[in-house]
Amino acid sequence: MKKTWQFILMIVLTGVVLTFYSFIDYQVKIGDVELKKTSIKEFIIGDTTPVEAMLVVFHEQEKITMDSSSQRILLIGDSMLEQLRWRVRDYCVENEHELKTVMWYSSQSKWFGESDTLKYYINDFKPTYVILVLGANELFVGDIKKKRNKFVRRIVKQMDTVPFIWVGPPNWRDDTGINNLILRYCGRTKYYPSYKITQNKGFARYADGAHPKPHAAARWMDSVAVWIMNDSKHPIMLNKPEEKSKGSTNTTILLPLK
Repeated sequence: MKKTWQFILMIVLTGVVLTFYSFIDYQVKIGDVELKKTSIKEFIIGDTTPVEAMLVVFHEQEKITMDSSSQRILLIGDSMLEQLRWRVRDYCVENEHELKTVMWYSSQSKWFGESDTLKYYINDFKPTYVILVLGANELFVGDIKKKRNKFVRRIVKQMDTVPFIWVGPPNWRDDTGINNLILRYCGRTKYYPSYKITQNKGFARYADGAHPKPHAAARWMDSVAVWIMNDSKHPIMLNKPEEKSKGSTNTTILLPLK
C-alpha cells in the first residue's frame, strides 16, 4: 500500500514540475538535448501567440497565386450583360482569353436554379472560368431567403465544378436580401458586391433606372477585374485594356420564360 502511495506521489510531483516548466520562459538543456515543454499552458490559458503573428500566418496560408494562363471564360446572366459584356470582351482580348456570353433576359435565380441551363453551357463550352451576373430581377422579392434559398444553393453547386465568381446585382436602391443570400453560399472570395459602387449617384443608367449605360458598365467591370485579380478565390490575369476592342462578344441570347 505504501509503495502505491509513493508511486502516486511521484506522478503528482512530476506533473507539477512539468506544469511549472511549461509556464517559465527558460529552456532546459541536458547536454545537447533540449527538454521539450508540454502544451499544458495553452490548454489552461489558451494560445498565447500574438495576434499580429497569427495574422501573418493566416495571410501566408490564404495567399493565392495568380493564374496567368489564357482562360475560356463563360459570362452568363441576366440583361445586365447588355453593356457589361463589351467591357468583358475588351479584357478578354487584352489578356488573350476566349469569351462565351449567354444573356438570359429577365432571368433570376429561380430560373437558373430550376433548370439545367447553366450546367448545359458549362458542359458545352467547357470554360476554365465562369462569371455569373445575376440577381437584379430579385432585388425586391419579399421573404427572399425562403423563396430563393434552394435556387441559389443549386446554382452554386452547378458552378462548383469550375472556378467561378458571382457578380452581385447593380443595386439602384436597398434590396430585400438577395445580396446576403448570394454571399451566404459563395463567400466573400467568390461574390463581388456590385451594390457598393453601383448605388453611387454617378453610376449612369438608362431611362428604366436599372440598366447601366456603356461608360458606367465599363467602370463596373474595371472594378470587378481589380477585385478578381486581388481579392477573389481564383485570381486570373485581367490587365486593364488600353483601348476598346472590335471583337465579338460571342453572345447567345435566351428569351424570357413565359
